[in-house]
Amino acid sequence: MLSIPRRGERYTVKRYESEKVAADDSWRHSKITLKPVNPEFEAIELTDAQEGELQVIAECIDVLRSSS
Repeated sequence: MLSIPRRGERYTVKRYESEKVAADDSWRHSKITLKPVNPEFEAIELTDAQEGELQVIAECIDVLRSSS
């Protein structure tokens, strides 16, 4: 999941999805979609992004739940 600024100073959690294509003996992204967890926000589609234009600022690894 990604958190990116949208609508002013608010942040929204997005789920990362990507489509990849073969490139010689490797692969590259053909499309990246950031889908919002909150349905009030729209998905963001990224295509042909240049390396270095985008930056991941956080990653959710796990959610801690209280035992009560």
